[in-house]
Amino acid sequence: MNHWLHGMFTALVTPFDEDGIDHGALERLILWQIAQGADGIVVGTATGESPTLSGSEREALCSAARRIAGRHYPIIAAVGSCATAGTVAEIAAAEKAGASALLLRMPYYNRPTQAGLAAHSLAAAQATGLEIILDNDPARCGVELAAETLQLLEGASNIIGILERQGDLVRCERIARMRDRRFMRLTGAADTIPAYLLAGGCGAITSVGNLAPHWLARIDSAARSEFYGQAQALQRRLVPLLDLLAREPDPVLIKLALSMLHPGVDAACRAPLAPPRPECVPLLCDAIEDLPHPLTGMATKSVRSGAATVRHA
Repeated sequence: MNHWLHGMFTALVTPFDEDGIDHGALERLILWQIAQGADGIVVGTATGESPTLSGSEREALCSAARRIAGRHYPIIAAVGSCATAGTVAEIAAAEKAGASALLLRMPYYNRPTQAGLAAHSLAAAQATGLEIILDNDPARCGVELAAETLQLLEGASNIIGILERQGDLVRCERIARMRDRRFMRLTGAADTIPAYLLAGGCGAITSVGNLAPHWLARIDSAARSEFYGQAQALQRRLVPLLDLLAREPDPVLIKLALSMLHPGVDAACRAPLAPPRPECVPLLCDAIEDLPHPLTGMATKSVRSGAATVRHA
């Protein structure tokens, strides 16, 4: 039987209003993700602007996501700072807030050795009974978690997999040799999903899932049914959008697109993220027009009842 982590997970944006987190917009987006077939959501990633969130906001975000999604829907909390002690505190808060599992960032800025990365990961594992996915993001952390280092973590049974942000297919196979094929490998590079699944990966955590969770679910289904040609064809439909989104820091253009797709969801990002360059806006409008249409319309709010729902097209 497949582990629940097999599938397409969305690194969810954090919607804001003038008072902080916009809980109404958050509810609409989460329910829309569920309706569109996302296998789970991840809160508190860079896409969710975690560097700008306070500790209490991160805990409130995870707690709200759990309340909205219900008891059993997978809610993964991204945790981790440049200090191991601070990371352990974040883990305790995420566990209290109802996270299903943790996405553990490697320490950023202080560039630890591989021994330091291993000690940090083991300390995190010892601090919780929740399952942990390691987040290997050398572009942000300045250090790559070596495949060989994963062997040092075999004693931590709750470290169950790794998110490879760059979607390196060679590393995917190398990690399988260093551990075993039950050690789950996910890609964070949306342009590599079919190839990564073919190479033995179990799924993906992506920011583009905010805009097209239904399309990612179709890619995943085609690949798991061994219709790799179909999966690649579906993937190619997303390439123009992915290229455009890369022109601004994540999640600037994703939030702008969400504000166009879902009335009432604000495009605002917190400083230091700036609004997108004006020339990107018409290009984004065109990309949204070309975006594969969702199966069940847009996230909206029922005027009569005030309850979040999904409006059918």
